[in-house]
Amino acid sequence: MGIVPAEGTRVTAGDRAVRLQSALPALTSAAPGGGEPYISRLADVQLEQALSRSAAVELRGPRGVGKTTTALQQAGAVLVMQDPHTAAAVREDPGSVLLGQPAPLLIDEWQEAPEVLWAVKAHVDSSALPGQFIIAGSVRGADREQMPLTGRSEVIDMFPFSVAERRGTASVSLIRRLFEGLDLETDETDLSVNDYIDLALQSGYPATMDEGDPEARRARLRSRIDGTINVDGLIGRHDRSKLAEFFACYALHSAGVVPLQRLCDEVGISRNTADAYLTLLSRTYLVADAPSYHTNRISHLRRAPKRLLVDAGLLAAAWNTDAAAICANADLRGRLLETFVAAQLRVQASASAAGYRLAHLRRNDREVDFVLDGGVNGVVAVEVKVGVHGGRSEARHLFWMRELLGESFTGGVLLHTGRRRPRPLDDARRGRIWSAPLSVLWA
Repeated sequence: MGIVPAEGTRVTAGDRAVRLQSALPALTSAAPGGGEPYISRLADVQLEQALSRSAAVELRGPRGVGKTTTALQQAGAVLVMQDPHTAAAVREDPGSVLLGQPAPLLIDEWQEAPEVLWAVKAHVDSSALPGQFIIAGSVRGADREQMPLTGRSEVIDMFPFSVAERRGTASVSLIRRLFEGLDLETDETDLSVNDYIDLALQSGYPATMDEGDPEARRARLRSRIDGTINVDGLIGRHDRSKLAEFFACYALHSAGVVPLQRLCDEVGISRNTADAYLTLLSRTYLVADAPSYHTNRISHLRRAPKRLLVDAGLLAAAWNTDAAAICANADLRGRLLETFVAAQLRVQASASAAGYRLAHLRRNDREVDFVLDGGVNGVVAVEVKVGVHGGRSEARHLFWMRELLGESFTGGVLLHTGRRRPRPLDDARRGRIWSAPLSVLWA
């Protein structure tokens, strides 16, 4: 396989590049194809714009959320690093492997041979021509691994499909409407709380979201969890049973504001061990916590993050339970739907050019489920209530937050599980607070 020089012949860099490239069975044309139609993602426009101005673009997110499929819509060729022969060739001489490939070159699952990032750095440093590389990975890189691309690439985060993406209604997101003070115009919905639970359980992973058999879907999601927590290389050797116990405990607290020490105590592990476990869960995108929002206008705020799994279907699989059991349990129902809403907001926030940060706010006597922090653009607040009323009483923490933040508060919404169409709870010109069904997230 490949070109082998005759004995005594001097091997030049060009010869080496030809030999290595011919030995790459997974370097293929990236022309989109296949029997399934491509579902547009919010990241599509982001990727196109980033490639028009930057030499390298990093596409990050959980394994199996469609990063490769999205990248293939715009890539010229793909270097499939999961192929062991390809990864070995890259480790041997990463610089030569990248020479002369159609741009943009998609380097898929870069973490299989992190040396490739130094080769990308060398190429970008010698030529800053836009649109050279798309670098996709299913593991959030450690600081040392990502160092070569510092200041040389743009980063796009991709997460499991939102309902708006699946339905093709993601053109003007709820977050954008609230930040811009637009009306939340939708029709009355016919969805009930049980319907929302069913939607949440469908998951946003492409391989499971269209699975009609709930048992099969849960089994696939459980396999995703089990396969991830058994990866030794990310944090070194570890007690797999303890890590599984830690993740199960974490899942039980999804949508809760829980200090890490409490999780340590419940599982019976040290803080150092818990830090290592949390690093693995975060780097592999099983969890996506919402940090605490802080401002000097509100005192005594708690600093613990809101613990969140990245996908509501994944959460139900971690609980190993079904829709009937969740519908019958108020605590599980609330945690699942709040995790579901967080997943929808996370996709919208990550796709915004404004760089909104998904956070939460809590102090002992008040809490707001989610805060979209837009920095100088202000903040948007979101409350989630499992109930059909959605009136001023349920939204009282939103009004409290608006009073304290003043002009920085650009809008708020109380999301409920009733059928009533969106309505403003007051007539404020700026920072209006709405009551709306959960379906406004994709209306």
